[in-house]
Amino acid sequence: MTTVLVVGGGATGTGVARDLALRGVDVTLVDRGGVSGGTSGRSHGVLHSGARYAESDPPGAGECIEENRILRSIAGDCVRETDGLFVGLSGDDPDYFEEKLAACKAVGIEADRLTPAAARERAPGL
Repeated sequence: MTTVLVVGGGATGTGVARDLALRGVDVTLVDRGGVSGGTSGRSHGVLHSGARYAESDPPGAGECIEENRILRSIAGDCVRETDGLFVGLSGDDPDYFEEKLAACKAVGIEADRLTPAAARERAPGL
């Protein structure tokens, strides 16, 4: 049997260790500060939809979409759907939001324009 030592208990190390274990490899995971004790444990924990990159980097948005699918298929119980909002304020260029909406739809990201009331219902702190 193959034995592998994975050094680093962050997102990448634990993902690699899990994948290897699922393939029947004998895995030992070590981290100097404990699992998720470094950078991974200090991230904001957002799994991007790709919307941020839809206009400027459509291939990058596509990569986000594909990685979302992969992560949900292998660790769906670790992902919580929270939706996301791009909020327009008075004085903002309304064309920006129309372009954002069109770009999201072009790369396959579900997106809709919300009324201010609907946005506040989804995010009461607005």
